[in-house]
Amino acid sequence: MSHLVLVTGGMRSGKSRYAEERLRESRQVLYIATARCLDKEMERRIAHHRASRPAQWVTAEACRDLDEVLRQHPEGDVLLDCVTNMVTNLMLDEEEDYDALSMDRIEQIEAGIRGQMARLVEQARRQERTVILVSGEVGMSLVPVYRMGRVFTDILGRVNQYLAAQSDEVIFMVSGLPMQVK
Repeated sequence: MSHLVLVTGGMRSGKSRYAEERLRESRQVLYIATARCLDKEMERRIAHHRASRPAQWVTAEACRDLDEVLRQHPEGDVLLDCVTNMVTNLMLDEEEDYDALSMDRIEQIEAGIRGQMARLVEQARRQERTVILVSGEVGMSLVPVYRMGRVFTDILGRVNQYLAAQSDEVIFMVSGLPMQVK
């Protein structure tokens, strides 16, 4: 039976570091990196994340069909870093301009993202491993002034709620300190 853990918190709260430390003693780890390198700053961030994890960890760079990634790598524990980037990438793969989108189209996009997450959780539950999902907490932030930001916050907030309900354990990070929520 799998053990599903959601690690959430604000930006720079220590989510990734905490998740990596939790799996440091694992014999084998699949690290699913969802970020896309779009500029020099992101290149630097990705390099920092790569340098911080053990060399023997296997890395899969993907943000879609992660249930299939789990099927292709059935051994060891899993760290998915992060759901926030995954949702962003899935949204942008569907549409680039959210200003003129109908609510029906936005609901279709969200349903597709939620389907991706449901398939991931379902596949994780079929395997005997610890799966740690890292995601940014958006429920404590200001409502964005632009539409795409509001749509993103709504979608990620609901995805996080779904993942928290499905998880065996939920950790909320505050200033590098873990707080057990579930």
